[in-house]
Amino acid sequence: MTMTLNFEADQPVVGLKRQQALINAILGASSADETRWLEWKSRLDVARAEGAFSVSKAILGFANRMPDVAAQWADGHAYLVVGVEEGALHGVETHDVEKVDAWLGRYLGTFDRYQFTYVPFDNGDEARNVMIVDVFPPRWGDPVHPLCKEHQNFYPGTVFHRYSGKTMPARPTEIDALSERARRAAKRVTVDVSLAAGAVALVPPTQDMRVKILEFLREEQMEQLGTGKPTGKDRAASAFGAYAQVSDVYRMMKPADRRSPEDFREEVDQYLRDYDAAMQQSLVHAIHDAGKPLTLRLTNPSEDNLTKVEVVLSLPDTVWAHATDEDDKVGWPHPPRKYGTAAPSIRMLTGMPPIRALLPPLPSPAIEQEEGCTIVRFLPVNLRPHETVTLTPITVYSAQEAPEVVFSGQWRATATNVSGKVQRSLPIPAERLALDMKQVFVPWAYEGGDPE
Repeated sequence: MTMTLNFEADQPVVGLKRQQALINAILGASSADETRWLEWKSRLDVARAEGAFSVSKAILGFANRMPDVAAQWADGHAYLVVGVEEGALHGVETHDVEKVDAWLGRYLGTFDRYQFTYVPFDNGDEARNVMIVDVFPPRWGDPVHPLCKEHQNFYPGTVFHRYSGKTMPARPTEIDALSERARRAAKRVTVDVSLAAGAVALVPPTQDMRVKILEFLREEQMEQLGTGKPTGKDRAASAFGAYAQVSDVYRMMKPADRRSPEDFREEVDQYLRDYDAAMQQSLVHAIHDAGKPLTLRLTNPSEDNLTKVEVVLSLPDTVWAHATDEDDKVGWPHPPRKYGTAAPSIRMLTGMPPIRALLPPLPSPAIEQEEGCTIVRFLPVNLRPHETVTLTPITVYSAQEAPEVVFSGQWRATATNVSGKVQRSLPIPAERLALDMKQVFVPWAYEGGDPE
């Protein structure tokens, strides 16, 4: 049976617990699971030329990866694990660090961006030491790292590259890419972000008003339980009026509503949670319509093509941000079916119009609270030389009574094909909005209807 590597490569392998988890994952994997960031060897002794060459070859292959490719796993780190393979723990003989570095240095030359450790592991039979070599992430501007000592048919100057599942001499395409990596030593991201339009909308606090509205709606719903569950006669009278014969038959039927009071209370609780979410959604829409959504302009002033430029905007935690789709409607919930009434019949349901298929949401910035800030991560974009693009507008607002008329934000930008990041402050003006909160939170009252 084919196994797969059960290990999350979303961060570097740091600490004994995570190192042992990686070893355990290899034991349960298959040889097909070796990737661009992970290789393992069953039995090697770095004190011998064969062992030192095999480890050095793997290190050079990992070091000769492209930074944007390497960054997809473990923050760019790569790992060689020696002394374990799928289904078998062999262990390795341990040696002093100075000796190991000297043995490897014959093949690696001056390359020293790696670190190894011996990790104790017990699979239930016997505790053994496993060697884990951590090769640090490649960087833009790094030179090509060649083999520095001959071994068998591999001559000094051979360039190894890590492909998917194997390390082998680099092909011309990879040699060209590594040459380009070296030429980018002086290239750094140089984009600029400016405010094209928009402001932080200042609105009054809404918590108290939302609580009062929810309390009113709860009272209105729970009143239905105060008079007890309607009898069959009451239901018949209300449903059929003066049709006495039908009413007599109806009185003989079992109650149409099989919900218990507890069931109804749970429905009411869910309805109120949905209504509160809809009120907050409605507020964002009202701010978007009445205010000025924040729109940023991203410019590439350089002569270089920039790939996947990501802009991250940090705002004070008193400012909330939302990506608003103008075509998106507020999802006002329907209250629970009145207590004591029958559920819709299948015949009634079949007469209802078909429900529209939901379209997948459009891509939008990721927004989250992080370390006391509101963080907005805009979708990465590609920029040609001297190109300017407009980022997705967002709605930003604050309920804090702030005397200042400007909020202090900060943006940072990175690109996958150049090194470094640029980071600068961004002052954002504030604008006070006069909103009718009752119309925002209870629009059905203005339309002459009810929450149904």
